[in-house]
Amino acid sequence: MKKFLLIAGLLFTQFAEAQISNVNLNGVPARLSGFEGVDGSPYLFEDWGKAEIGTTNAGLKQNVSYKFNIHDNELEVINEAGNPIFLNKDFVEYAILERPASLLATGVPAGMLPKLLFQKGFEMVRGIEGDDLVNVIAEGKNYTLIRKFYSDLVTPPKNSYAPTQGKMFVFEETFYLIDKNEKVTSVKSKTNSIIGALDEADQEPAKKIVKDNKLDLNREDHLVIFFQKMNEV
Repeated sequence: MKKFLLIAGLLFTQFAEAQISNVNLNGVPARLSGFEGVDGSPYLFEDWGKAEIGTTNAGLKQNVSYKFNIHDNELEVINEAGNPIFLNKDFVEYAILERPASLLATGVPAGMLPKLLFQKGFEMVRGIEGDDLVNVIAEGKNYTLIRKFYSDLVTPPKNSYAPTQGKMFVFEETFYLIDKNEKVTSVKSKTNSIIGALDEADQEPAKKIVKDNKLDLNREDHLVIFFQKMNEV
């Protein structure tokens, strides 16, 4: 796992504008969507965004157009030939996904990070495979906070108020707190939930950090600040 300071730097450093040249991103051709007529979306964001992707075989690639299929946990990108492909996750070390410009232009909730870091290697969490890309909000010596995005394909019951009675995607996100002993706790992005999941000895210092810094742990940026300070203890 990368150190928290490196992750924080990646999240808050502006991307250098770069052209993609001699790109060799291993992957397979993107499939035609089999979800026509299904309400909702299998993607984290419906529009294309820009990404920085670190790979084991092609190094660091910037300014890559992407869509993230969170139903299948597949990263779809545009290669140098202009064709959409699904990346082979065996070669992906990490990805920093910018929220699409169209989303940022319309305004996002206060505290929302413009870029999200995704990594693998959290198979200690039930329901997460070793090669699944999950959002790493904070990572350090004491605590790591990750978020699993998922778009579940469901069939609403006939007596529901769903717009149609066909299948539909339902967006889900689950937060997991991992301590230094790899104890995993599912938490909500709320101050009381997160503090209550900490080691008992850390709860009073955590309350002081929240109070002194006027933090609201429902905000992504405040979560980053909070865990940075918790990992300095």
